[in-house]
Amino acid sequence: MKKILIVLFAGVFVACSDFLEPKSQSEYIPKEATALNEMLLGEAYPMSSGYGKEILDIVSILDDDVMCTNTPGVIDASITESNTGDFLKLRALYSWQPNVNDILKDYGESINRWANYYAYVLGANAALDYLDGVSGTEDEKNLVKAQALALRGFYYFYMVNIWGEAYSQNKAGLGVPLKLTSGMEDRDIPRNTVEEVYEQILEDLNEAERLYGELPENLRFKRDYRTNLPMVQLLKSRVYLYMEDWKNAVIYAKKVIEDWNFALTDLKSLSGGTYYNFVSMDCPEAVWVFGSISKYMTYLDTHVYIEDPMDEEEHISVKFFNASDELLKEYVEGDLRKENYVLLEKYKDSWGNQYNGNYLAVGKFAINPDHNVADKQGFGHAFRLPEAYLNLAEAAAMDKDDDTALWALNELRKTRFTEEKYKAVSGISGEDLVERIRLERRLELCFEGHRWFDLKRYGTTSIEHQWKIEGELVQGYVLPANDPFYAMPISREVLEQNTSLEQNKLPNPR
Repeated sequence: MKKILIVLFAGVFVACSDFLEPKSQSEYIPKEATALNEMLLGEAYPMSSGYGKEILDIVSILDDDVMCTNTPGVIDASITESNTGDFLKLRALYSWQPNVNDILKDYGESINRWANYYAYVLGANAALDYLDGVSGTEDEKNLVKAQALALRGFYYFYMVNIWGEAYSQNKAGLGVPLKLTSGMEDRDIPRNTVEEVYEQILEDLNEAERLYGELPENLRFKRDYRTNLPMVQLLKSRVYLYMEDWKNAVIYAKKVIEDWNFALTDLKSLSGGTYYNFVSMDCPEAVWVFGSISKYMTYLDTHVYIEDPMDEEEHISVKFFNASDELLKEYVEGDLRKENYVLLEKYKDSWGNQYNGNYLAVGKFAINPDHNVADKQGFGHAFRLPEAYLNLAEAAAMDKDDDTALWALNELRKTRFTEEKYKAVSGISGEDLVERIRLERRLELCFEGHRWFDLKRYGTTSIEHQWKIEGELVQGYVLPANDPFYAMPISREVLEQNTSLEQNKLPNPR
């Protein structure tokens, strides 16, 4: 049974309902491929506007690139009392508690990220289900189908990496349910294995790649917010990397590097003091942009107050979460990424004097002249060319092709350092080379949603978080390598809605 759509405006933008249970108020049947193409924007794309739903924000404070502020003198201990719920939610996430979903809900968190992902999947599925019954040219239909499949593969990739086990650790483990049509189900849907989800991701991406390849050249890639052929190829490179299929990871990374006109931004060319927007299709590195800044900042925007250094009765707001000292110390002298990728917070006291604050974990999007996140508008994430070089380097190193690995690594690094301090990496191989590349991956891709998933697939590194109030340590937490929390617990609400779901193995309380 095909899903019924709810008309919003002009018979074009439509609203899909909750996963597995669409409820309609009026029937709308799209008649043209162009209508489905527009429908994708409202229902299947993670846009920068208020229509977006939270998808990646939950991983933003889980990894080792963030920490509680060290800033001393946080005033008014009642800030943790008057906002107890907010701080308990943050602490539950930051300390990887097995009952984190219950705590979030008990203290007013209304976001259901599982449902958000499936709502986007539903939008993609609706376009696919209706495609055969609409009018339009073959190119118009293929463009819709390519986008819908690319998006569905994109969502399932993130879902299986949030709620499923790591492919590299246990591909037979629990993944997420595969819902491939927009029709109502007369049954609950159990979880597919991680391997089955990855197989579906590749099936979707392979078909999207084929369809894009049959389109006219001007439709394969445009500098806009829609998916495109190089985006599909870069995602395939990432998927193969996670699957430890080194040869295919290399092949698809090379396609992005060699077959398109993207270019690495030489950080030496950027003006000092100006925060460049890497999350924009105007950036020559950007392959695709998605998601909103405001959604990404859901948790990272929490702030506390310190005393004004010029007036103890006045207070200054500072961010509660900062870039971690562990990350910052890895940027060596001459590495321009620290000043271009990691925002140095600045604030003014009541006399107008400006002070440098802490380094913030806020991504690589536009920042205003006062070094604040610019209105929290715009796109929050991007697929960028540097990832292709890093995927290529790691996969080649794992496949014992040291020459290719070093070439890719150094091609990236020489655009990231001052001329005086740049020195090519050479003379290393094997595990040392792989670790060197993975360090570079951390430094290059920080705050872009990669680090948590990378640590998960490595399965070798523990994380330590310190919960601090007024700059003082309250309690430390350790997440061991391969801890069950790397597969996020499914919320009670979702388990009650779909009784065929099996909960992940839960870690012990910390």
